[in-house]
Amino acid sequence: MTSDCISVSLINPVISHVKSLGFDTAPAVLEAGIKPDLLLDPDNRIPVTQVDALYQGLVSVSGKSDLGLSAGASLEARSYNLLQHLLLCCTTLGEALLYLNRYYVLFSDEAPPTFSRQGDGSVKFSFPISQALHEQQRIRFDLVLSITCNWLRQVCGREFKLSQLYLPFSAPSYKTSYERWLHTPVQFNCQEVSAVFPAFWLDKQLHQANPHIMNIIKTEVKNLAEKINNRALLSDRIRQAIVQNRIEFSATQKEVAELFHISSRTLNRHLQQEGTSLKSILTHSRIEEAKSLLMDNKQSIEQIAMKIGFSGRRTLDRIFIKYVGMSPAQYRNNRIHQAEPESESDSEVA
Repeated sequence: MTSDCISVSLINPVISHVKSLGFDTAPAVLEAGIKPDLLLDPDNRIPVTQVDALYQGLVSVSGKSDLGLSAGASLEARSYNLLQHLLLCCTTLGEALLYLNRYYVLFSDEAPPTFSRQGDGSVKFSFPISQALHEQQRIRFDLVLSITCNWLRQVCGREFKLSQLYLPFSAPSYKTSYERWLHTPVQFNCQEVSAVFPAFWLDKQLHQANPHIMNIIKTEVKNLAEKINNRALLSDRIRQAIVQNRIEFSATQKEVAELFHISSRTLNRHLQQEGTSLKSILTHSRIEEAKSLLMDNKQSIEQIAMKIGFSGRRTLDRIFIKYVGMSPAQYRNNRIHQAEPESESDSEVA
């Protein structure tokens, strides 16, 4: 599977921000293993592991723990990539958010944010996180969050305000920086990453709307997104989307095709050319998820079977034996025994 990558267009502004503070950023770039030539083209992509290492180095250089927040807040619209210009030309915020979700790959390979209307007249803007956020990832997360919050104010006007921001981690040492740079109340230790704002903003006419320019840029954005997507096998992109929880184990061909903005026929043709099928990808992904869940005894095998979309334990047993060569119960017992430390008597015999 291809690793997630970040657009250089979201990396260079952070480097420029640190330079503007009077610090030399070249050592941090080299220590992160990034070739300086790659930073010359804003459409290039850098693996997230290197990006995180770079941001950590820039924090060390500048001494600013809240670098992601301050850098994101200081970026101007023209500092963003092609997608940013498209979003600024949209007629309404609702339209802009739809394009952001569709072409988020121009920013990052990670799962795009989603938005939904709530029953209380608000909108929830959510950032999917498939795993616990590690400390070394915090700067990149802060940057994306800061860019998004400030972008919302740019397209809607200074009068736009978020009602609340929810974050899934404990308040860091620079917790006051969140309200300072994001201009909204923040709650930590929540179950999700989401921002809430009044729903009327979705349909309000944007003051920078320019349909003519938007149509021109939209074609360029679509072509660039296709170019980026074509760098990776479709099967790898589907597996990545499953890991990111953007595709359910029970997903249909139509649902997966719509996610990648292609027809079901095109989906099947590409997967056949790659020597696989959607059914095979989903089955193998289910097996891998089952292996992970079987590593402890918190859930019964029946519960695991239902969680990954099988009708029951018998179906999981049959498919697991076919692909793994043993039953789920045998796999669980083997893994648990392998994880157990040797007893004192065993150590003496050895």
